[in-house]
Amino acid sequence: MLEVDHRQGSACPPVQAAHRGAQMTRFGVLAARFFCVLVSSILVSSILVSFVFLVAVPAHAAVMPAGVGSTRADEALKLAVETLTEGASTAAKVGQLSIYRARLDEALSGAIARKAPKVVGKFAATDTGTIALFQWRLLSMLEQKPEELATLSQQHANSLAWLLANPAALELFLTSGDVEGDRWGDAVRIFAEIAAADPTVLEKCDDAKSPPLALRLAIATALTHATPVRWMADGSTIDPVKRYQSFRMWEKEGVLFPSFSNLTAWELRYVVGSWSSDDDLVWARANIKPELKVRDKVGDAAHMLGYNLVNKRGVSVQEGGKFYDNKPMTLAVMLEYGGVCGAISRFGSSMSQAFGVPAMPVGQPGHCAFIWQQQPTVWAINNDISGWAESNRHDGIHITWASNDVGSAAWLIPLMQDAQRDLPNFAQSESVRHAAAFADPDDRAGVFAEACELSPCNFAAWAARFTALATPTTTKNAKSVRSTKPAAWKDTLADAAKALARQPLAFDVLLRMAEPALLPAGPSAKTSAKLRAQHAEGVARTALAMLASGADLGVTDALVRNATVRQVRELVTTATPSGAAGACAARQQAFARGEMPAAGAALCGGKSVSDALELGFGVVGVLDVAKDGAAHELWRRSVARVGRGAVLCEEFREMGLRRIESMIAALGRAGRADDARWLADRLVEAAKQLKEALPTDTRAAELEAKLAAFRASLK
Repeated sequence: MLEVDHRQGSACPPVQAAHRGAQMTRFGVLAARFFCVLVSSILVSSILVSFVFLVAVPAHAAVMPAGVGSTRADEALKLAVETLTEGASTAAKVGQLSIYRARLDEALSGAIARKAPKVVGKFAATDTGTIALFQWRLLSMLEQKPEELATLSQQHANSLAWLLANPAALELFLTSGDVEGDRWGDAVRIFAEIAAADPTVLEKCDDAKSPPLALRLAIATALTHATPVRWMADGSTIDPVKRYQSFRMWEKEGVLFPSFSNLTAWELRYVVGSWSSDDDLVWARANIKPELKVRDKVGDAAHMLGYNLVNKRGVSVQEGGKFYDNKPMTLAVMLEYGGVCGAISRFGSSMSQAFGVPAMPVGQPGHCAFIWQQQPTVWAINNDISGWAESNRHDGIHITWASNDVGSAAWLIPLMQDAQRDLPNFAQSESVRHAAAFADPDDRAGVFAEACELSPCNFAAWAARFTALATPTTTKNAKSVRSTKPAAWKDTLADAAKALARQPLAFDVLLRMAEPALLPAGPSAKTSAKLRAQHAEGVARTALAMLASGADLGVTDALVRNATVRQVRELVTTATPSGAAGACAARQQAFARGEMPAAGAALCGGKSVSDALELGFGVVGVLDVAKDGAAHELWRRSVARVGRGAVLCEEFREMGLRRIESMIAALGRAGRADDARWLADRLVEAAKQLKEALPTDTRAAELEAKLAAFRASLK
């Protein structure tokens, strides 16, 4: 008789006899045995089916909550903070992030599409909207490289899950600047490696308004070192985990300036991105001059380095490693041998970073300078020649918002700094900017406007807003049926001028995007010259207002120059001889810039020359509003360009000098003799430049003599 042991969980249930000691009939025994075998077969089959299911279907599929990893159409993802954090965390841990992202796409589209811009803005600025959109943003960037996402999911699933499920950390990760080459997968990997080495990174990270230093430093290091940072001494890669650990240790030891502990993650990027090794940074702190060991003077340590074109053996600095006798270019070696602008600026940057002060080299025409945070949130240029307007990103340094339209201008750094001053609003602005991807095309400019209102210095939002305005969105029979009207462009430009008053060249980028809609499409338009002159004069008035708001003089002057050059270049008419329009436009541009035109090009003629002169002098007239101060210097720079252009460009010379001589006489009558003499000096300098460029041209020598005599006649 088959006995059943309940403790062993037998497949056969017990068969109880009516009387324990009685004999069972043959039929009863057979029936019992048949029943037992039947039940056993059923249970064995169930076990086999379960086994096959477990092998064929990933174990995690059974633990996915509804609406997270499910592909069922009736299980939509609920947009709520708790659901989003739990859903993203679970999806990351079980390798279903692509499915989660798809459900997130669907949920966000349902919440945003066909909604008015203000409604979209309000949703995106909520806690729920922000985490949903930031999750979507990060996953979208990671999915651009599926193999990297797969590796992250396998090797760093817990850290990735933590990041996606922690709203404050995720927000900080995505609002601390772009990643060079969109290498977000590398950034997440480095963050995970740092967190593994220092678990305190993941502690007390719930407050977006006050993220702990460990988290800020880890994010800064991950974002910066996503593109390997090289030691300038020998080109070897700096270990990001060790770099994080070193600055964490130095902060605890108190050897950094106290301001280090208050830096945002974005600011910290320009500390941990130092091209010096950790040993070099220790050396810097030990060897700086004592009087420079303060926050607002540490950048001047750059000038501890001697300016040497050759070393003691006569080897030129242009020989590279030979100049340093092939020694690794450590800070100690640089101090011993000296160098030129590049070495001085790299030395100054490293000395600043050694004390926890953000800094970086920048390129200028034929020169290398560096910028550093001389005071909290205030950047300055050191070892400078050309100022902010002509400073650009140095190779090996990443600047957020750099693009084909903007270039890699150094002024993007103080602009981002302004945005970072109000990090909570900047984060909300970024959330709204990402929401525009789900908005109807006709509404996107309005959504971007909401983002600009939240954070007026969010340049990415401004650029996207202007792009949306310039892009026809609704078509009928392949033709656009909607375009932004000039009045709307003007209103938007007015908003941008106010918001970006301290960054005129940021405004200039947007202005270039708007000008095709505001000005005549063709140079033959009858009203072209008048409208372009009015436009350039309007920009000059805007520049004066920006200067009064505290904008840098050199950057403000660059706005005036750029706008004037663009309009003067476009004044070339259809009357220009066939094939010469391009050369003529280039010559008119040279006039507006006050530069020597290219030799051998056909001269411009006709109305375009007189129109260009009128436009240039019109701008000068608008700027002549003060007898001293920054506005007066802005006028001087503008009138000097017109004067040099009139001397250096032959077709502008006769008419232009006549106008300038009349201006000089008027200045004298108005009691501005100093300005009159100053302007005459600029004309003489330009004439000397012309004679040097054309040594065999007797007319150039005659012009110099004439202008020198004119200058001598002024009392």
